[in-house]
Amino acid sequence: MLSKCANPACDTPLHYLREGKIFKVEAAPNVPFLVNGLKPVRKVEHFWLCGPCSETMTLQIKPVGDVEVVSKVPAAPPMLVRRAAAS
Repeated sequence: MLSKCANPACDTPLHYLREGKIFKVEAAPNVPFLVNGLKPVRKVEHFWLCGPCSETMTLQIKPVGDVEVVSKVPAAPPMLVRRAAAS
């Protein structure tokens, strides 16, 4: 059950679904198996980012299957410092 923002640095409780963004993450099992011989079973998890956090952040799935909160804005490249040549 979702109870708060997925951002670990945010403690905003989930009261209404109209604010923020809900993410449905479906992870494939490591070893697929069938239930009653019909369908592969998949694990589904839901995450919620509150309104302020969803404006600047999103979720990313790591290669091992874990979910992390990351910034939407890519990190700026380091600025080049130009120096005047000494006369």
